[in-house]
Amino acid sequence: MAGPLELNRAVPGGRVEMFAILDASYPGGWFYRFQYYHPEDGEILRYDNAHDDDTLGNHHRHVADGEDTALAFQSLVAHVSLFFTEIARIIEETPHD
Repeated sequence: MAGPLELNRAVPGGRVEMFAILDASYPGGWFYRFQYYHPEDGEILRYDNAHDDDTLGNHHRHVADGEDTALAFQSLVAHVSLFFTEIARIIEETPHD
């Protein structure tokens, strides 16, 4: 296996940091955390499977201005696509100066 998948990039409205590594002990076979945040204002969106939650299950979606929710996990590629689609929607809905 190669090493972990990592990304740290500036995007409109903040930064994206992503980390994923194959790990059969985690649900879906991956340990991952993806976050979109503003360096000064903090977290905007985060996906992770860091722990099993009694109400949310294994895969979680955290947002700064809303409730945490469960996420369905089909594959890492589908999860990354969903994450970037959600970031694009947030950027589109955020007023710009």
